[in-house]
Amino acid sequence: MTKTLDEGVIKFKYTLKLSKSLKTEEYIAIEKWRAILFKMGLIGEYPREKVGYGNLSKKIDSKSEEFIITGTQTGKLPNLTGSHYTHIIKCNLKNMTVEAKGPIAPSSETLTHHAIYSTCEQINSIFHVHDPVLWTYMIKEDMEATSEKVSYGTEEMGIEASRCIGDKKSGVFVMKGHQDGIIAYGSNAEEAGKIILEIFKKSRNQ
Repeated sequence: MTKTLDEGVIKFKYTLKLSKSLKTEEYIAIEKWRAILFKMGLIGEYPREKVGYGNLSKKIDSKSEEFIITGTQTGKLPNLTGSHYTHIIKCNLKNMTVEAKGPIAPSSETLTHHAIYSTCEQINSIFHVHDPVLWTYMIKEDMEATSEKVSYGTEEMGIEASRCIGDKKSGVFVMKGHQDGIIAYGSNAEEAGKIILEIFKKSRNQ
């Protein structure tokens, strides 16, 4: 069954306090992994629609609600700089609002990242990637998944993401209602990245 592409549109209201590019040390931990995932095709841009996919984030620190996330529609770029990342200050899932500061608008998946961080204080990095083979594999294997009735970037997706995580500190789940979408999370970027690589390898060896 062919699904309509549901990606890239920001569904929440946001305020962006424009500021200078983020410092390298603020985003380098996830940028290293983003470069790898881009080469693997797990982050990129749909050629026909010219819509980017995939986003990464990391918390400022373990006690804060604030986090750094890739900016909207940056998927097509092989490497990002501080001008392509944004600092999320505050989110409200119920009201669908985001407060950010930085040089670029936040990713359309920002509220889902917020919901995941809010679920477990020990989760510090989140990788959202796209891959049709991996997506199909995870559904076929009946792995942890959000409802096929729930689309990305919504309050419902945030709730579903929290349900998938439960009391886990690291893991991966597939977004049935968001074509090709997979989310991995962990205590740091290395953990989240290794989870993606491991499940990706399994999907190719089936």
